[in-house]
Amino acid sequence: MSPAEFDDLYNEYKSSVYGLACYLTRNKSEAEDLFQDTWLRVTENLHKISRAKDAKAWIITIAVNLYRDELRKKRIRKMFPLKRSAGSSHNDEIFNDALWSQKSNTANETNRADMRRAISQAMSNLPDRQRLVFILKEIKGFKQWEIAEILGIPTGTVKTLQHRAIKRLQREFGVSTP
Repeated sequence: MSPAEFDDLYNEYKSSVYGLACYLTRNKSEAEDLFQDTWLRVTENLHKISRAKDAKAWIITIAVNLYRDELRKKRIRKMFPLKRSAGSSHNDEIFNDALWSQKSNTANETNRADMRRAISQAMSNLPDRQRLVFILKEIKGFKQWEIAEILGIPTGTVKTLQHRAIKRLQREFGVSTP
């Protein structure tokens, strides 16, 4: 792939990759790191992509795998803590506000901001796999078979995780379904 083709690929998918990184990490600094690591890995393995139409799923798979690797590292660090640092809840709050911010002059802006924070909080309470499937399906718009391919799991598992995530969010917000 030529440098011009890479530039086209980067320009086409950079916002999708960054948006996914933001939703997954819920932290601006970590999102930027994940974004950069993803594109570094893409450049290192560019020779492996054979068709441009497969590029988006391939790049998203790289981002998801890097995110999973980082989660594993964090779990190990939690098992063997060296020192405790102040929680990142303040950073998460600032980031969520920035992530969801929209310019609006309506009187309902405060209510919308409160709702966005509540949704962000509810999503952060989902188990990792449910949250990941929910983000890829409902926010990023991937089809179930694409998510299955990205995560390396059966389509049925994707459907189950998506269903459980939606049910859990509905319970969180007191939405009853027939």
